Amino acid sequence: MADGKRRYKSDRKDHKVSVKLSEKDMDILKAALNRTGMTASAYIRELIRTGGNIDTSYPEDRAKAIRIIAGIANNINQTVKLGNSQGRLYYSDIDKLQNSLDDVKKTFGEVLEVWRLQRS
Repeated sequence: MADGKRRYKSDRKDHKVSVKLSEKDMDILKAALNRTGMTASAYIRELIRTGGNIDTSYPEDRAKAIRIIAGIANNINQTVKLGNSQGRLYYSDIDKLQNSLDDVKKTFGEVLEVWRLQRS
């Protein structure tokens, strides 16, 4: 998508809807946008798709997962650099990476459980 073109026709947004809101409704919308971290367009599309049920904890869960994955990527980069500079890798380095991957599995399990409980 680096060329600015959409990959699928289903991604196209050909229809525009204009809505007028009262001051009170606008305040409610702004509060929801702050809570979810979504744009107004994305929030309204999600309201339509889910029938009005939006998971507001998603940005927190996503941020936690991103932090853990970024940490693992950093560990992998450091381990690979060390391996390249020394010409070998140690089992302790591989164990650290495995522990990081286990953390990701645990975090995603927790996120999925929260989402499952909120949907039921």
